[in-house]
Amino acid sequence: MKKSIFGRLTTIVFCATLLTLALATHAIAQKETSGNVRTAITQVHVIATGAVVPQAGASLARNNVGVLGEISTSGLTPGHVATLWWAIYNKPEFCATPGCTPPDLNNPLVNGSLQFGGGTIVGAGGRADFSGYLAEGDNTGFYLNPMFPNMPNPSPGIVDAKAATIHMAIRSHGPASSDPAILALQLTTFTGGCTMSNPCATLHVAQFLQ
Repeated sequence: MKKSIFGRLTTIVFCATLLTLALATHAIAQKETSGNVRTAITQVHVIATGAVVPQAGASLARNNVGVLGEISTSGLTPGHVATLWWAIYNKPEFCATPGCTPPDLNNPLVNGSLQFGGGTIVGAGGRADFSGYLAEGDNTGFYLNPMFPNMPNPSPGIVDAKAATIHMAIRSHGPASSDPAILALQLTTFTGGCTMSNPCATLHVAQFLQ
């Protein structure tokens, strides 16, 4: 067991190192004043219970122009669609609770953003892996959740990569549809495939404080 955990941690650290190098290279190409890269590694938690997801982990590398993140999680239902969503809290000091929670996106002072990060069909092992880069000011794929009518419109994206609290959240959309049009929605939208008989749910989250 110890060897398995150590091996998984080593993999995560190695991935984080690659992310750091990739972000540094990307940043230098964009701006000479991009600054030093700051990397964090954290656990993935079950949203409903707060329990740590086994054999899972996430990393986030930041510099002055953007962030590069990776999340690997387990315990998902094989054959279901999972999507990654970035929840960005640009002014976390205005969040109601330390670390911020989704309802804080409804506070205009938080200047939050909810953005699509990718979609996949969960494999036989119940695992899902995502990675992505977000530049400051890029609000591509933002979603205005009707539950939070006070969210900024348009979304601001990341205002300050080193100051924002960022969550990487994994959302389930139920069994992958055999209808290509519905499957495309499941893989790319917040409400894709969601019905009364097949409700969507945000299951896992990795939190990165400012």
